Amino acid sequence: MNENHAILATVLSSTIVRVPGAAHAASAPFILLLVEAEAGRKMLGHFEGLQPPSIGSRVISNGRKNGTLLFTIG
Repeated sequence: MNENHAILATVLSSTIVRVPGAAHAASAPFILLLVEAEAGRKMLGHFEGLQPPSIGSRVISNGRKNGTLLFTIG
């Protein structure tokens, strides 16, 4: 995956992680998304918002934080 390009995707599922593992403890709680990119690839990432987006919503990722994709409504 090329890190210099935006990833456009559709939300398949979401969950709020309240008690994560040690690597993400400082970020809790956070919203984790399962998305399908335009090319058909499925991936996980954090959502930068207060409420999870609806299933079928379009999201975009322009980067990563601590190795994890960050998505916003796109």
